[in-house]
Amino acid sequence: MTGTVVEFILLLIAHAMAGIYSSTLKYTKKMTYTIWGIWILIQTILLFYTEYVLTDLKLQFFVGFVLSLVGQYVIFFMTTKGKLAQRVFTILTYSIFFCIIMSFFTMVKGTFQDLHWIFTALIQAFLLLLVVTYFIRYVCTLCRSASKNITKGWDRLIFVNIIFLITLILSSIFPIRLTNFHDPGVLAFVFLSISIMAVYPVIFSSINNMSEVAMKREVETQNKLLLAQIEAETLQLAADSQARHDRRHHNLVMLEFANHNDIESVREYLTNLVDSDRVVWGDVHYCENRTVNTILTVFERKAKEQDISVTIAAKVSRDISILPQDLVIVIANLFENAIHATSKVKNKHIDISIKESTQRLLIKIENPCRNTLIFDETLYGIGIRSVISTTNKYEGMYDFSANEGIFSAKISLNLI
Repeated sequence: MTGTVVEFILLLIAHAMAGIYSSTLKYTKKMTYTIWGIWILIQTILLFYTEYVLTDLKLQFFVGFVLSLVGQYVIFFMTTKGKLAQRVFTILTYSIFFCIIMSFFTMVKGTFQDLHWIFTALIQAFLLLLVVTYFIRYVCTLCRSASKNITKGWDRLIFVNIIFLITLILSSIFPIRLTNFHDPGVLAFVFLSISIMAVYPVIFSSINNMSEVAMKREVETQNKLLLAQIEAETLQLAADSQARHDRRHHNLVMLEFANHNDIESVREYLTNLVDSDRVVWGDVHYCENRTVNTILTVFERKAKEQDISVTIAAKVSRDISILPQDLVIVIANLFENAIHATSKVKNKHIDISIKESTQRLLIKIENPCRNTLIFDETLYGIGIRSVISTTNKYEGMYDFSANEGIFSAKISLNLI
């Protein structure tokens, strides 16, 4: 009985570890540990109940297996969050791995029947540790990474898991149950098990690789469009500046003519026109660096079109070692994201600081956001990924955070 209890508790611990570390938790780790701990305690009590109180085999199966399995699934879905289909796929994947390991454990016990329960428990603990570690550290990691690029199709993956599960049951239980390593079907079962456990990393690695290639192409296309937009805006700003310059001279000449003819109304009209033209269309100059200045000018205009006020403090030299296209990628993407986020809240204001400091270019952009916003790196969009890629190119550092309704993006790029 002691060996049975130890083996059962080891199984429960393995289930709890898989449930806690395979998906995103809904509650704090402390609360999650408590919930799973209570479940382990209840299941242990039920084990003693089925062994010493229940005599009906059907009731023993229902209480000892069905309730345990259902309870595990219920707690898993209760303590995790995310896409339901993805979580179903995750728990079914663990179930498959668990069936494989327990089949091997059954064959070990059947082959070495004279082993002391301590050695049997150690073997079981080793097998469970092996499969849980492989499942959590490798399969789940690849799965979470791939899930960012899988918007649909989880139902098909779930169907594949069901097929795998049925195949394992048929190969290890029906028509002949595998009870030791001398059974004729063991070799086929081993090959099947290894193939199934290996197919998940292959699938998700392929998805990740293909997604990275597609993402790279998409980022490159977006950056080209962004550069083209900046260039077009630069030409437009230059044309506007020239037109304003010429128009101002014409207005001043006309004003002078009006002054000589003492036409008060014309003079007043033209004076207001010139003053208004100077206020509205005055040249914007934030820093000596032409690229940075153009980016800030272009996107500040976009912000004002959405009634967003912007505070800009920029001090960047005319010539720095960072390529103009990389400055566009970092500053324009961050500024554009800030405008997009600020347009959805009441406090429409953006703070931007760009300066050189000890051979580094420091960029900081802050904007209001929802108080409930939780910034998860798994949800990075194309723009943020492009910023990160460029930051890494210059061996820089980045930090994105949301705190008390303020989203902050901080970038540091090496100038050496």
